[in-house]
Amino acid sequence: MSDDADQRAGLLAPFRDPVIGRRLQLLTVAGLAIRWILMPIGISSDTLAVYWRAHLISSHGKLFEEYLVNLGSHVVHAMWLLVVQPFMGPADEVWTHPWWWEADALVPSHMDAFLASDTAVRSIALLKVPYAVAELAAGLLLLGLVWHGARRVGARADRAVAVWAFWMFSPAALYATYLFARYEAFPVLAILLALYLAERQRDWSAAVVLGVGVTLRTFPLLLIPVFALVLRRGLRRQTAWAAVAMVPYALTVLFTRVFVGRAGELQNFSEYSFGDNFFVFAFRPPGDGPAILLLPTFLVALGIYLLGRDHGWWGGTPIDRSELWRWVAIALLGVFLLSQFSAHYLMWLTPAIGLVIGRRDRAGVGWLHLGQVAASFTAIFVLYGGAVFSGVLAGLGRQAMWSLPATAPFADPVRTQLVGDLLWSVYVAATLAIMVPLVLETVRPRAVAVDASPPRRERQDR
Repeated sequence: MSDDADQRAGLLAPFRDPVIGRRLQLLTVAGLAIRWILMPIGISSDTLAVYWRAHLISSHGKLFEEYLVNLGSHVVHAMWLLVVQPFMGPADEVWTHPWWWEADALVPSHMDAFLASDTAVRSIALLKVPYAVAELAAGLLLLGLVWHGARRVGARADRAVAVWAFWMFSPAALYATYLFARYEAFPVLAILLALYLAERQRDWSAAVVLGVGVTLRTFPLLLIPVFALVLRRGLRRQTAWAAVAMVPYALTVLFTRVFVGRAGELQNFSEYSFGDNFFVFAFRPPGDGPAILLLPTFLVALGIYLLGRDHGWWGGTPIDRSELWRWVAIALLGVFLLSQFSAHYLMWLTPAIGLVIGRRDRAGVGWLHLGQVAASFTAIFVLYGGAVFSGVLAGLGRQAMWSLPATAPFADPVRTQLVGDLLWSVYVAATLAIMVPLVLETVRPRAVAVDASPPRRERQDR
């Protein structure tokens, strides 16, 4: 198939390829079968919490004022409830009480009450449909980025198969989307779509999409400077691009300020501890000197380097948009190297892993990612017990849901901490093994592999 025909075929072009199309189709069937099995099984109290807040929008026309975060995602959930609520029973019977966060001890009883419904299994599957759609769409975009971005046809065929196999069987994506049942696929989809648009010279569309991603989940905010500094030339244009990307988020803050009287996430940020995960790793010198926060230091250093490349401070030429995917992957890997996270957040890393698998001529990245998942998930289980994974079997009944031990497996806290630290060290080592070669070949342009997306004629307004 010619390049022009590829472009016209869009994201489905790889599936029509005479060489690998059949293999991709078989991988799709196997992946969809796994998802079909998992759809009615896993759900978490977090899932029910976000849908309870969404039902206030869809059924009562109001916001839950104590938790004004991720407003874009809550609107998506509310719109979906308008479609599926008739298949789940009356809203006032399903969503009866604002039970989350009031007391951890009440979570089991409220989960049991939800599962006692005659429509519980059906409801579990229906509630996850938006997540599944977003997750599969993100996978198609990742495949499209690899397929249309490769310069050598033979290389792109092999890598397309590798990246599609990774996505169809990604344990991080399957767990977050279908077992823990959270909307982590929403921001992942936004990031990949923004990158896809950026590589096709649609810079302002990419800014809006990435900005919408921030309203879905705040963390894509960290990628706005990366996109702006690579896509635009000159600080004024870079600032303008970043400002456009911030418009959707600013509108949600303004909306909650006007209609609720609180500035949404800006006000909630100081009231919740989730942001502390980004500041937990720090270098603390002896004495009373200030600590060096590792993740903020990394992100600022990354921004300074990209700005310096644009202004010629380090020599060489400005970074071409065909290299944007590398800097997005480096930023995501750095975030997951230098911050603390829950198991389902690991899906945020999947775009970086998929891009590295699909666009670098290196073997073993997939196995290293499996090492990341195994080490981090096991470390979380060792440190916090099975309670954090309890909902993954909810659809199989109460006995199955609470079958995992609620407490940490080791009674001795010293042993628990030691084993947890060792497992976390394995995770860090696997992450570094992926990240370091990517950084080295990216900052040395002559060593860059030849499989990146082909350079395109730049617009004059850059």
